[in-house]
Amino acid sequence: MLQVYRMLIKSQRLLVGLLVITFFLFLLLLNGNYIFTTTGQNEGEVVAAWASFGFSFLLSISFLAVGAFVWVYAHNRQIALRLLCLCIALIVAFTARNSIAVNKWLAFISDTSSILAVIFLSAFLMVFPKSITVNQHTNTPDWLLVWIYRCYLSIISITGLVMIGALFVSYLFSEQVAGWLSFSDLLYFLVTLTGILLLIVCSYRYSTLRWERQQMSLFMAGVILSAAPLLFFTVIPQILHLPAFDGRMTAATLCLFPLALGYSILRYQILVFDTYVRKTVSALFGVIFLAFVVYIIVALGNICLADYAVRHRNIYALLIVGVATGLSPIAWWLAKVLTEKVFFREVTQYRRFLKEPTIIADETLEIADAASLITSAAIYTFDTAQVCVFVFDESSGQYRLYPELTDGAGDESRRSLLHSLLRIFQLPLTTGETNVDYLDNFLPAIQRLRTARRPLLLSEAIRPSKHKPMSLERFLTSKSPLGDEDWLLAPIRAQGKMIGILVLGKRGDQPYAGPDLEFAQALTARFSMMLEMARLYARATQHTDLLNNLYSISTMPNSAFNTLEDAANAYATVAATATSSAAEMWLYDEQEHALNLAVATGHGPRLTTCSRLIGMQESDWTSRFVHTQMPGSIDDETKSALPTCLPELPSCPFAWLPLRKKERSIGVLVVTYARPHYFFKEEMRALEMFASQCLAVLENVQMTLALRAAYERQKELDQLKDQFIMTASHELRTPLTTVLGYIELLGQYHERLEVESRTEFIDKARRGCDELSLLVSNIMDASRVNMDVAAVRLRPIQLSQAVSHVLEILEATLTGEQRTVQLEIADDLYVKADDVPLRQVLLNLMSNALKYSPSGSSIILSAIQEQEQVIIAIKDHGFGVPPSEQQRLFERFVRLERDMNSPVRGAGLGLFICRRLLEAMGGQVWLESSGQPGEGSNFSFALPMVPKQHSIEVEAVKLPV
Repeated sequence: MLQVYRMLIKSQRLLVGLLVITFFLFLLLLNGNYIFTTTGQNEGEVVAAWASFGFSFLLSISFLAVGAFVWVYAHNRQIALRLLCLCIALIVAFTARNSIAVNKWLAFISDTSSILAVIFLSAFLMVFPKSITVNQHTNTPDWLLVWIYRCYLSIISITGLVMIGALFVSYLFSEQVAGWLSFSDLLYFLVTLTGILLLIVCSYRYSTLRWERQQMSLFMAGVILSAAPLLFFTVIPQILHLPAFDGRMTAATLCLFPLALGYSILRYQILVFDTYVRKTVSALFGVIFLAFVVYIIVALGNICLADYAVRHRNIYALLIVGVATGLSPIAWWLAKVLTEKVFFREVTQYRRFLKEPTIIADETLEIADAASLITSAAIYTFDTAQVCVFVFDESSGQYRLYPELTDGAGDESRRSLLHSLLRIFQLPLTTGETNVDYLDNFLPAIQRLRTARRPLLLSEAIRPSKHKPMSLERFLTSKSPLGDEDWLLAPIRAQGKMIGILVLGKRGDQPYAGPDLEFAQALTARFSMMLEMARLYARATQHTDLLNNLYSISTMPNSAFNTLEDAANAYATVAATATSSAAEMWLYDEQEHALNLAVATGHGPRLTTCSRLIGMQESDWTSRFVHTQMPGSIDDETKSALPTCLPELPSCPFAWLPLRKKERSIGVLVVTYARPHYFFKEEMRALEMFASQCLAVLENVQMTLALRAAYERQKELDQLKDQFIMTASHELRTPLTTVLGYIELLGQYHERLEVESRTEFIDKARRGCDELSLLVSNIMDASRVNMDVAAVRLRPIQLSQAVSHVLEILEATLTGEQRTVQLEIADDLYVKADDVPLRQVLLNLMSNALKYSPSGSSIILSAIQEQEQVIIAIKDHGFGVPPSEQQRLFERFVRLERDMNSPVRGAGLGLFICRRLLEAMGGQVWLESSGQPGEGSNFSFALPMVPKQHSIEVEAVKLPV
C-alpha cells in the first residue's frame, strides 16, 4: 500500500513537471518566432539574435531543470513548491526578455515575471534551509518573527501587484513606460533585494545547526560563482574605465546560479555525487580566480608599463606570461583552499576530525578496545551519541556488538540503537535468558551491505531484493519509510573482506547524505587495519586458550579413573568447557555394532534425541565438522557429509570425532554448538588431537580395567582354590575317617566280632567308600562340565516322564526318610531339552531338597506354563537361604558357612553344574527364599516349551566359556 501511495505521489509530481516543460516549450517557440521573424538580413543582427536567444535558452533551461528536479525529489515540499514558482517566473522573464523590443506585451510579461520572481525568492528564503520563524531551541513558532516576516512578505507582494497593475495600465495606454514608473520599478527592486540580503543574513544567523549553515553557504557560493565574472570582468572595469569584457560573455555564468541553488537544497539527499560536485565547484572557483589574477596582472601591466609595452612589445608579453604562469599554481591552490574553507566548511571539519591524533597503543589491542576507539571517533566526527560497532566473528558467522553493553546509563544510546536495529531487522531481543547483541550474517541487509561500494542508508539496506531502484534513486535519497530511523551503515573492510559494521544513529534533524558517506568511509578505512589486527590477536588468543583448556586434563593419571565412564565423563566435560558448548561421549558396543550414549554435558543442544545409534558404516569412522549457515538449516552438500547412523538431521553445528585406532573402535566424541559455528583449520586440528589423546586414555583405561579385572579374577581363583582345598579336605576327611575307623576295628577285632557286627562294619565302610566316590565324582563332573555341555542335543522331552525316572532313583531315600513328594505336573507338558542333563538337574535339585530339609517333611515338585516357557519349581521346608547368599550358591565350591560343620556332606558343585547345564539347554535357574527357618527354599528353572505333537530338528548348542 505504501509503495502504491508513493507511486501516486511521484506520478503527480511528474505530471506537474511535464506541464511546466510544456509551458516552457511554448514560450520558447513564441520567443523564437518573434526574434527570427523580425530580424533583418544583416549578418551581425542574425548573430546577435542567435546569441541573445542562446543566452536566454541556456538560463531558462537551467532554471527549468533545477526547478523540475527539486520539485520531484526534494523532501521539504514547501521549499520545492516555492522554488518551482521562482524558477517558472525566471524562465518566463528570461525567455520573454529577448522579444521586448518587438512586442510590448512580452516586455510586460517579462517585467511581471521579474517582480513575481523577487516575491517568490523572498518567500523561498523564509523557509530555506529551515523556517526562520521557528525557534531553533524549542522547535515552536516565534510569533514576533512570524508577524514581521508576514508583514514584509505582504508589503512586497501588495507593492508588486500594484507595480504590475501600473505596468499593465502603462503598456495598455502608452507605447513607453513613464519615467516615474521606471524609477519606481528600480526602487522596488532595490528595496526587495535589500530585504533579500537581510533574509539571507537572518537565515544564516538563525541557522544554529551545522548542516543548515552549510546549505546557506552553498547558496551564497552559487550567487558569488554566477555573479563574480559579470561583476569583476564587466561592471567594475566599466566603472573604473578599464578594459572590460562583453557582458554577454561574462553573464553566461549566471546559469550556474540555479545549479548551485538546486545543489544547496538537495545537499543532504545526494549520496555519491557529492564528492564530484565539490570538485567541480572548486575547479570553477579556481578557473574564475585564476582568470581574475591574470586579468589583474594584465591590467596592472597596461597601467604601469604602458610606455615600455609600446617599445618592447615582445618582452612585455613574455613578462606578463611568465608572471601569470608563476602565480597560476598559487592562485589555483588558494582558490581551492578558500572554496573549502568558506563554502564547504563541514568537509574541512571532517578532515580535521580525521586528522586528530588517536590514542593507539603500541601493543595489540583487544577487539573491545579497538571498537571503543572507532566509536569515540565516530561520536566526535558526526556529533551523534548513537554509534554501534559490530565486528565479524568468524567462528559463529555473526557480527557481534563491541564493546559489550553495560547496565549503566552511559550505554543507553547504544542500547536504544541496537533494539531499534533488531526491531527493523525483525530479530528477537532475547534468546532464552540472554540478550541479543549480534547481527546474523545471513540477513539480506548485511548481504547487500557487503557488496555495496559505499555506505548505505538503512532504508537502502532493507530494500526488498525484487525492488530495483531507478537510475537516480541510486544517487539521490527519496522519502524514507523509516523516517527518523533512516541511519547510516558503513562497512569496515580489510583485505577485501567486510570485518565490521559502523552504525551511525540519529543526530538531531540532520539526515545522512552528501559528505557523510565519504567521511564515514574514510573513518572506517582509517581504523580498519587496527581492528583487523585486534581480530587476528583475538583469534590467536582463542586458539591458545582452546589448546590450554583441552590439554589441561593430560596431567591427570590414568589411575584416577575407576571406570571407562569416568574417563569419558572427564574428557567430555573438558571439551564442553574449552569450547563453551555441549559435549557427548558415545561408546561403541562391538557385539551389537551400535553406539550408546555414555555422557552428555555442557550448555548446548543434543545431537539427537536418541540414546543409541545403530547402523554404523565404515565411513562414519572419519572426522566430520558440520556448520550451519543459519539456525536450523543444513544445505544439500552438508547433508551428504553427515554420518549415516544419525536417525534425524541435526539442528545445530557439531564436530564428529571418532575414537578409533586401526580396527579397534572405542566410540565417538561429539561437540555441539548452540549458535552458528564455523570451524577454523587450527580448531579442527586441535579437536582431532584432543580426540586422539582421549582415545589413548580410554584404551589405557580399558587395559588398566582389564588388568585389574584379571587380577581380581586371579584373586578369586586363588580364593576358590583355597576354598576348594578346605572344602575337599573337610568333606573327604569325614567319609575317609569312617572307612579307616571301621577297617581298623575289623583288623583288630575281626576274630572276636560276630558275623552280624562284622557285616555291619563292612557295610558302613562300604557306604563311606561310596560317599567318598560320590564326592570325587562331583569334583570330576565339575571339571568336565564344559565338555559335557558341548554334546547337549535338544529335542522334545516329556517332563512328567523325566521326573518319574528321577523319583525312581530316589525311591529308597524317600521311603527311608518317610518323605512325600507332591507332584503338580501335567502329562502334556513337553520341554526342549536333553534327557540326561535334564535328569541330572532334577536329581541334583531333589537331592539338595532332601539333604537340607528335615526327615518326614514333604517336597513339592510343580511345573507351570508361562508364555513360551515351562517353569519347574522344587519347594522344600528346610532352613532356607539368606538373600545375601543366594547368588553365590551357583558358583563353584560355594557352601553356606552354617553347612560347613553340619552332618550334610557336599562339595558345593551341584548348583554350579545345574546352572551350566540349563544355560546349555537355553534355560536358567534361580532361587527364592526368605532365609527364615521352616519356610524353606524354592529352586526354580525354566526351559523352552514344545507343543506335544511338535517335532524339532536336533541341534547342538555350545555354551560360551
